[in-house]
Amino acid sequence: MLMRSHIVSMILFTAAIGMLAPAVMAQQGDPPEWARGLIWYLVMPDRYWNGNTDNDPDAQWVFGDENVPWEVSQWTSNWYASTVKERMLQERFYPGAFLRQYGGDFAGLMERLDYLSDLGVEGLILTPIFEAGSAHKFDMRSLHHADRHFGPLLTVDTTFLNREKPEDSRTWYMTSADRAFAELVEEIHRRGMRVLLMAQFAHVSAHFWAFENLLERQENSQFGSWFTVRQWDKPETPYDSEFDYERMWGIDAFPKLRQDTLGLVKGPRDYVFASTARWMDPNGDGDLSDGVDGWCIDLGQELPLPFWEAWAAHCRSINPKALLVNLGDGWGKSAAPFDLDRPREIGRSIHEFLLSRRFTSTAFDAQMMKQRSRTTLSGSDMLFTMPGFHETDRIASMCVNDTLPYDLRNSLAVNPQYDVGPPDATAEDLRSMLLLLQFTLPGAPVLYYGDEAGMWGGDDPDNRKPMLWPELEYEGESVFEVTGDDAVHPVVFDSALHSYYKELIALRGKYTALRSGTMQTLLLDDVAGLYAFVRAAGAEKVYVAVNAGDKPQQCVLSYLGLPEGIRLHDPFHDISFYTRRDAVSFVLPPRSATLLVPDQ
Repeated sequence: MLMRSHIVSMILFTAAIGMLAPAVMAQQGDPPEWARGLIWYLVMPDRYWNGNTDNDPDAQWVFGDENVPWEVSQWTSNWYASTVKERMLQERFYPGAFLRQYGGDFAGLMERLDYLSDLGVEGLILTPIFEAGSAHKFDMRSLHHADRHFGPLLTVDTTFLNREKPEDSRTWYMTSADRAFAELVEEIHRRGMRVLLMAQFAHVSAHFWAFENLLERQENSQFGSWFTVRQWDKPETPYDSEFDYERMWGIDAFPKLRQDTLGLVKGPRDYVFASTARWMDPNGDGDLSDGVDGWCIDLGQELPLPFWEAWAAHCRSINPKALLVNLGDGWGKSAAPFDLDRPREIGRSIHEFLLSRRFTSTAFDAQMMKQRSRTTLSGSDMLFTMPGFHETDRIASMCVNDTLPYDLRNSLAVNPQYDVGPPDATAEDLRSMLLLLQFTLPGAPVLYYGDEAGMWGGDDPDNRKPMLWPELEYEGESVFEVTGDDAVHPVVFDSALHSYYKELIALRGKYTALRSGTMQTLLLDDVAGLYAFVRAAGAEKVYVAVNAGDKPQQCVLSYLGLPEGIRLHDPFHDISFYTRRDAVSFVLPPRSATLLVPDQ
């Protein structure tokens, strides 16, 4: 029964479901200055790079049964081709692909930091790294330890772990995986980058240490108060289980932590707070160089506002400059007690303006103003501009399927009409336009790993393929097993796209206006689909114009405040225009964008 529920947990887990919360206003300080305009890079450690094959997970760890036909998947294989073992476990590609793991680990991340530094990344957002049997690690078995298969996997760890009392943080041991993560964080900081860690505190795995104790000892368990038990198992029916408890989404494998009106009850609350401190300052010495710089919280609406107010205060008592992000909706007009909330909303708005075109220029501009109004003036430079991430289809595939709504059945698993092939020339042009807007709007661009390498794919699991590296040779991709289509698409690192990302990132480093300048809308034309704005910092100005329509359009930007005859240059297309009567006029091709910089 446990093995079956464990398989279900990995197939059905979705980390983005939130509930509406009452509109409650809460106090909020200024977000940390270091986060203004940062270039973030979101990584799933299991899918980034396998730096140590000796620590790869096995069937015993993942399913609790060494006889389950499962093994770590081959990094460069055709994503849509199931292995013999995979077909033994699940007859169809979906949902079998949800069970895959690729062996990525902390050593792999450490090896690839040079790549990230060269790209221009300034901060890493890591999906959960806690002990769990899944690839995504949201279904934690332990919150206070890093997954052992992300670290060196030393046998000595078992001896010390057996001496722990997990409910008592004073007994916690730094495993080899914990130390490896602290060393990774230290190296990231040494390179001048930041680290945010994703987490959720609403539920745990059925293999969570406290729940396993409850399952075994029933009414005699000291952790009975940690969960909401509806019915205990009856000893007189040894072959049946009447044990019933509150679950997340009704899934057996996701026991919910018990709550009262203030949030988690004392036991799990103390555990979550102690675990939070462990990752922010691992050895408790006040030196934060080995601790994460903040948190991205999923399922925030599953816990009430008072809990988050207390938790945020706890975080800031450890690190007053921590960045706290709520991945879901907020509790009113302010993001408080988080620094930021609703990070997907700007990405959604970009999609609905440029791709699905449900927004006019005016509607898009209003959405941008609305998002900026939810934070302070400096805080608007920290808003995540994140069109694609681990819970949407990839940007490349959004552009291929541009008529579809944002993040709705955008996967071959649920939509047989979804095109999972690589982008053609038209989709590539759409992607270039989208990226230019992402990197020039106020905020902090978030890159989802591999987008800069040219990776494509629908929503989960197809957006979680192993990272595409230039030195590796990948099998061609064919969806024949899923759809019967025998076309084979080459899978290669897109050097030109990678260079484009580097140029966009470099421009943000060159021009303060793009990183932390003001924004003023210059042009709104709903009929033509034109949208233009200027980013300014002192005398420095950068102009951006977008044509979201299907026809070439004459674009006139007026009242620029520039002298006659000043050249405005587009560095991406190597074209220039000159001011005349305090305006500049040029033709924008359909569904394209331009960035113009005046000569100094």
